[in-house]
Amino acid sequence: MVTEGTKPKPRNIDSKRDAPFLHAGRYGTDDMINIWGPEKTFEYSLMAQKEAVKTMSDLYPDIVPPEHAMEIYNAANLSVIDPDRIREIEDQTGHDVIAINRSLAEKMSPEAAAHINKGRTSADTTETAKALQIKNSLEVVADSIENLRDIVIEKAIAWSDVPHMDTSHWLDALPTVAGRPLAFNAEMLQSDLDFLAFVYANSIKGKWADATGNHHSSSALGIDGLKLQKEYCRRLGLGNMDANAQIPGKEYLTDVIYAMARTAETMNNLAFYMAWGKGSDAAIFRDGNPKKRKGSSAMPQKDAAGGNPTAEEQVESFANLMRGNLVTSLSSNKFRYARDLSGSASDRDIYNSTFKFGDHSIRRLADAAYWLDLNEGRSVERVKRSFGTTTSQRLMTYLTDRNMTNSPMTREDAHNLMGRLATEAYNEGVEFLDKLYKSEEVMDRFGKEELRGIVDPMTYIGQSKEIIQAIRNNYHGKRTLYK
Repeated sequence: MVTEGTKPKPRNIDSKRDAPFLHAGRYGTDDMINIWGPEKTFEYSLMAQKEAVKTMSDLYPDIVPPEHAMEIYNAANLSVIDPDRIREIEDQTGHDVIAINRSLAEKMSPEAAAHINKGRTSADTTETAKALQIKNSLEVVADSIENLRDIVIEKAIAWSDVPHMDTSHWLDALPTVAGRPLAFNAEMLQSDLDFLAFVYANSIKGKWADATGNHHSSSALGIDGLKLQKEYCRRLGLGNMDANAQIPGKEYLTDVIYAMARTAETMNNLAFYMAWGKGSDAAIFRDGNPKKRKGSSAMPQKDAAGGNPTAEEQVESFANLMRGNLVTSLSSNKFRYARDLSGSASDRDIYNSTFKFGDHSIRRLADAAYWLDLNEGRSVERVKRSFGTTTSQRLMTYLTDRNMTNSPMTREDAHNLMGRLATEAYNEGVEFLDKLYKSEEVMDRFGKEELRGIVDPMTYIGQSKEIIQAIRNNYHGKRTLYK
């Protein structure tokens, strides 16, 4: 049964209308194409420009008169400036910031235009714009991961009374409840969120420090560049370095990519578990979505399972992509002080693919998790198929504990006895309990009914339920970036 409660976030994408803005023409969400669309870099660059002139005017009104600052501030947006005009100038000059500045200057008085990009180099605009895009992207991604986490937690709670067999090294191990593996994945998603929060607070750096980071232009005007940069970045909600080169250290950008790659690996583990459970051999999960996908025209049995696990496999593709993006980002940390462009183009590609494909994959996985249905009969069957032998550990513990028996055995003797009886029961295909009833060493210590309870695999679940509830209490509904 599909749980109610938290609904998966929609992508809100029209595949035909939005195809030019999606990664590879296919992957993205409305939120991400509004951050990384083809004209969005212009918007973020203009945002960096308008806040810069306003900050300088507020701190040094004798250098930038407020009326000139407001003229620039009000014009620095794409409702005033035609993005095609920016492209036209960029084609002529080969420089994006020159194109932005010149198209902005065309929309205002010469007196105000004199203050455009005052005391700044192009990297002060582009690096700050990139930081703003990353900041907004992490906010979107964190919200999507929280949505996925809450859906997984709610599913864990809903399945907390259904017996389930955990595996170890692909083999049946110990009984638990069906929600318990999901609780593990939910806590790991929260750990990804916590790391994203650290990166959000510490690794997103704006910049206003001129061509080599030493505030040459600001100091020429009698401005305290360190003070100016700090206030500028504070207003934008960004951190900053004191000792920038022309750009902040590239390692900060790698922090972001690593945080997303780490999240992708957690998602991949969850997706693999879900896909494994839907497989014909495990068969503990079904796709409960009424809009089931077609599996194969030649294999109708796939239709009964809800089709192929495409969302889960797409998450694996995202994890693969992020491994490559992480290597590329690490390689880009090589830096020729005080400036080189060796990582500039790859940065643009990395962030576009990371955030568009990433948010797309998170939301698809949340949708798949929401519709995940449990085959309770099959789940119980997997617990029973070991004939109760998985409880031998509990009985061994009881046999050695003086609180459980008046005649405790040594651990070695109990271990050897349980190993022999459990192996015999499993190999012969008989119930473990039947073997125990024939053992004088066991029956001298426990009565039949007491023994039946001890080796009932449906009750040998440790603290599985308490763990699930702890995850629910600690993390469900928790906001990570917004307290």
